[in-house]
Amino acid sequence: MRDKKIICFLLGQAALVMTLAFAFPIIYSIINQRLEVARFFFLHANIAAMFSATFFSLGRNHRRRVEIIDSATSMIAVWFVMTLLGAVPFVTANLLDPVDAILETAADLTSAGVDFLPTAAAFEFKLWQASLMWQGSLMFVVVLVTLLPEVSGCFGMDLSLSQGQIFSPMLGQMLVAARRNASVYSLLTLLSIALFWIAGLDGWSSIVMAMRCLSTGGGEFIGVGNIYVEYAATLSMLLACGNLLLYFRLSYTLAPHNKVRPAEFKRNLIANIKTFYSNSEVKFLTALIFFGTLILSYSHASFVDALFHVVSFVSTTGMTLPDISGVADSHRFFLFLLVAVGGCMGSVTGGLKVIRILVLFKIAAVEIHKTIHPNMMPSIKVNGSTVPMKVVGRILSYCFLCAVTLFVCSVILSLSGQPFSTSVVMTLACLTNVGTMPGLCDADTFMQLPALLKLFCSIILIVGRMEIFAFLIVLSSINFRQHKTHWR
Repeated sequence: MRDKKIICFLLGQAALVMTLAFAFPIIYSIINQRLEVARFFFLHANIAAMFSATFFSLGRNHRRRVEIIDSATSMIAVWFVMTLLGAVPFVTANLLDPVDAILETAADLTSAGVDFLPTAAAFEFKLWQASLMWQGSLMFVVVLVTLLPEVSGCFGMDLSLSQGQIFSPMLGQMLVAARRNASVYSLLTLLSIALFWIAGLDGWSSIVMAMRCLSTGGGEFIGVGNIYVEYAATLSMLLACGNLLLYFRLSYTLAPHNKVRPAEFKRNLIANIKTFYSNSEVKFLTALIFFGTLILSYSHASFVDALFHVVSFVSTTGMTLPDISGVADSHRFFLFLLVAVGGCMGSVTGGLKVIRILVLFKIAAVEIHKTIHPNMMPSIKVNGSTVPMKVVGRILSYCFLCAVTLFVCSVILSLSGQPFSTSVVMTLACLTNVGTMPGLCDADTFMQLPALLKLFCSIILIVGRMEIFAFLIVLSSINFRQHKTHWR
């Protein structure tokens, strides 16, 4: 049975984050003496604050333990509530109609980067768009170490236990883990802003680009023609590909509160670098980016541009430069495959995640060996640790569910009369949270869809960000008590 109070408490937290995010366009408007625009966003911040206060009031005296069904329901409710709150400014400013505003906001919060904003829109709305991307990934970072492990069981997150992260259904432990990961994400954001500022962008453009790249939200590239901005964007997207849990572990031993001596600090730094580059996900991702850049550079005049696009699509950011039109079709298909892979487990990227791809390869190799040597007892190891069969089963079931969801949603989208191949590309774009993929494949964009299918795409975006399991748990919650052992 759902605990409505804990769900309301978590919704209050999400609405509070939304309220604080309005500070970006408000501060910009005040600095540039655009007081009418500042009042506009301040009014909407008050609306979000009222929702937050209401949810907190309804969530008083909640339980301290978050059950699986509560986690799954909260994950869905958080994104839907934030989508509705975030879409209101676009509608009240007459920039978008309600359906387009919902799809735009859902894409921003899930880091898909579907851009419906008119080119003449004020910079405050582009800043609000970027802040939606940033706070959406921040919420995912929080969900990553709080609700997602409880919902998904051991489909992959248990592999992060070797990185020193303990997942607990107790709310107090969840809040501690959330603060840790949010701190890492915030520090990476500040680093990214500094990189763009050093590269030559002004302060506000640096903030927008940092939020777009680090959240893997994509969008318009600011600073075309500036090679240093391209370097900064590539590095920011690379940081977004990494495992935040691993970042926290490596940085914790170097934190000032440990008061280590210089010699010990140097040893810890060297050990952390070795630990980072010995990680199986990091090695696989590095090799994938290196060889992908070599492949793509055959159709690019610049190795740097090829590296940018490979990192952009493997991080599921989907940000492109104007010369992407010169890429050969075979190389575009390669970028299409990179999107399906995604970044490391524990990152803000979409896609299947590198660790799952590694395990799938190892499963195939084990099955081949077992066919040749029927009596052998092989084990699957990642980072020197044996992967439990329970995790293997969850990874296989997750990949199967992704394939089924891709097919079913593609069939539904094809009802609009567009080619089935275009429907497949759009569905994969939603599930992997890369809204620019249809344009990469010269397919119709989301703007051409009927209103009902635009709303359907908004749901696919949220389902893809939640990694499917939460949505299925909520659907089966009517019989949850009878079948709860199936989700363990």
